[in-house]
Amino acid sequence: MIIKHKSIKSETTTNRAGKQITKTTESMDDLSTLTMGKITWEGSRLQVARRLEFQYAQDARDPNLANYVINCGETIYGYDEDGTLQFQGNVYAVEKDVQASSVKVLAYDNLFILTRSKTTRKFSDVKAEDITRSVCQEMGIKVGSLAETGIKVSFIAQDKTGYQIIMMAYTEAAAKLNARKKKEDPDAVFHPIMNGDKLDVVKKGTLIEGFEANQYANIMNSRYKESIEKVINKIMLTDQQGNVVGYESQDDSIKKYSMVQAVYKQNPNQSVREQVEKIFHGPDRTGVLEMLGDYRAKASYSIKINDILPEMTGKFWIKSDSHSFENGTHTMKLEIEFENLMNKEASPESGREG
Repeated sequence: MIIKHKSIKSETTTNRAGKQITKTTESMDDLSTLTMGKITWEGSRLQVARRLEFQYAQDARDPNLANYVINCGETIYGYDEDGTLQFQGNVYAVEKDVQASSVKVLAYDNLFILTRSKTTRKFSDVKAEDITRSVCQEMGIKVGSLAETGIKVSFIAQDKTGYQIIMMAYTEAAAKLNARKKKEDPDAVFHPIMNGDKLDVVKKGTLIEGFEANQYANIMNSRYKESIEKVINKIMLTDQQGNVVGYESQDDSIKKYSMVQAVYKQNPNQSVREQVEKIFHGPDRTGVLEMLGDYRAKASYSIKINDILPEMTGKFWIKSDSHSFENGTHTMKLEIEFENLMNKEASPESGREG
């Protein structure tokens, strides 16, 4: 990855009339000759904002080494070898190590701002995508391509981050879309990503075309685990007084793993179906691939895997990705999900409009 830094320099001079004039200039500096060690570029479904971390050489005592300075708040860009922008974000931490003659820089893309900045807003019959535009405008984030739902939602967001509000809107819109879809159709699942300095909301799980994780081509190592320790496949339903009113069960799971039962005391303010679905728990499955790097492989997308030894063949979802660049080699570690999950953010029941 090629790292570039936008530096802003101000120079103040005094003219013949004794008036001070400040001139500001911007420059885009390529840090390729200064970066050292490993560059890490990563993101995840849970972390949301992508981060870029790198080190560069700095030693004011060495006359042969440029005393290059990067400050918090300044902009960092990451490009692939073809010159395509892959990352744009601000510097949030700078750590100097005098003995090692190095500076460590940590940058996040602008989704970090949405996960940190809070507001209070009330929305009545507003489409999820329009709520997103409104929140981004308030928080100074540019908007790119937003998944169009056409679904109007209503809620009050009290002291919530911009990210939480956006996901409240898309969570409710997704629930309404999924309630009216055909059973065989895939669920509507949404995820925000930054495209340069603009926010996109995409349909999560989109397959990366032309890319396959293959044990004979680009997989260096793979690890998979399955556990049924937390399986729940039968639920006893009771009323408010504790009387048994019925059962819900997953018969195929019971036949395969034996029966493990939970109890749900019905609440008149909650949907029984929604709560039951939350209580059911299937096998926990995790997977990690260590591979040759590919810039396209990022959290929120899906990939084809052909890994015969652990019998992992088919379409899977990327939960998190960590790309490393060192000594001219690009490698990556992908954490795999077996379902297309969404970061759901429920809006307060008390804030719903009728």
